[in-house]
Amino acid sequence: MKKLLFAIPLLLLFACNQENTIKITGRIQKGDGITLYLDKLHTASKETIDSVQLDKDGEFSFKTKSTQPEFYLLRLSNGKLITLLTAPNEEVEVNSIASHMNSAYIVSGSTGSAFVKDLNDKLNKTKDSLAVIKKELKEKKSDPNYSSISQNLLAKYIEVIQDQRDFSANFIMKNATSLSSYLALYQKIDKDTYTLNENADIKYAKIVASSMRALYPEHEYTKAVLANLKTMQDRLTNLKVKEMIAEKGTNYPNITLKNTKGTEVNLNSLDGKFIILSFWASQDVNSRKQNKTLKNIYKKYKNKGLEIYQVSIDQDEKLWKKAIKEDGLNWINVCDLENGSGLAVRNFNVQQIPANYLISQKGEIVGKNLYGIALEEKIADYIK
Repeated sequence: MKKLLFAIPLLLLFACNQENTIKITGRIQKGDGITLYLDKLHTASKETIDSVQLDKDGEFSFKTKSTQPEFYLLRLSNGKLITLLTAPNEEVEVNSIASHMNSAYIVSGSTGSAFVKDLNDKLNKTKDSLAVIKKELKEKKSDPNYSSISQNLLAKYIEVIQDQRDFSANFIMKNATSLSSYLALYQKIDKDTYTLNENADIKYAKIVASSMRALYPEHEYTKAVLANLKTMQDRLTNLKVKEMIAEKGTNYPNITLKNTKGTEVNLNSLDGKFIILSFWASQDVNSRKQNKTLKNIYKKYKNKGLEIYQVSIDQDEKLWKKAIKEDGLNWINVCDLENGSGLAVRNFNVQQIPANYLISQKGEIVGKNLYGIALEEKIADYIK
């Protein structure tokens, strides 16, 4: 019993001597004369903790106190940066080169920072793959086989995005107890598109929120994800209430894109009309042929409740507007020129160009990829 009583004060003394500090050391090569900052990342801002001007050796050392996991930035004055996720009493080592610090670095001594690197490496790979596809789409516009080429590239584009989504979801499932799951939840493919952006993905927000609430109840990131989860739940609840009131049972995702004048037009603003949702490309021969059919149908049914919402996958504004003018398209034409309308294409699982969906007056998808006589016959079933 005496030995046990003696051990207790020793344990208390050891606990009291834990400084709850984080030490970050390493070397940034070829950074002579550049200032390296250590920033603490908050949910909506950053706080500079320390800085050092690198010499020709590039070695640095930072030390700061922390009682819980936190996100930090190692940031160079040339704009390059590295995101770290540290835990109390970790000794983190980072090695990189100043000119490529954000894309190529080695980190050790920190499990959270290794997770962050995995997430960012995967996202950067996804962005690079999408950029290559976009470039090839642009370069092949004058190719006589552009129709088949664009279909293949479009399918590949969707595949790359889906692979990123699967990676993010699986990461959260495997690492829900790490604050890195918060990063996985809110990563973006571009400025408007989260890797997890479907209504069903609220389940991953619930997983992250539940884990963080249990482990770090007072953490600012916990409060942020809980607030965001409530917003998501309220939005879904309101959507369901609206559907119940309207008694429509709408079964298609909304699209919000800009028309040729730069004004945003929502697909669901056409509620109550029979809609042809058409996907096309200005340099695709089959798309231009399809426009002739659509013109005849639109002329016949536009005064009976038909509307066409046409989404272009173009990334060249001049070519898009030129084709609209040449073909005399006087219905709704929209496009996300920066991303080739990638989100809309993905949400509707478009695998070919041209493509179409038929949406009834009740908001139900009643046809897909119908052309010519088959398209007009289906419309005639709903518009008398």
